[in-house]
Amino acid sequence: MNNYVQVSCDLYDMFEEAASNSVNCEITFLKEKEEVTVTSKIVDIRNVSNSEFMETADGTVIRLDKIVEFNGKPTADINYYQHA
Repeated sequence: MNNYVQVSCDLYDMFEEAASNSVNCEITFLKEKEEVTVTSKIVDIRNVSNSEFMETADGTVIRLDKIVEFNGKPTADINYYQHA
């Protein structure tokens, strides 16, 4: 697994707000170099071995730095750590 790239506070806050409000989210992320899109509620956000993950209601576990689009917004526009 490649090194985890920290996500910005703004992006993390978007994920937390969606989880707190228990709303369906459209999440596009990279899985083995392919983009995968799921629509589900975020049920948990956790840190495991210095990497952050979200789990959706359908059981999908997504590493936060692999998310490329969240509810129609490209995460690169919000995650300033990816621009460093």
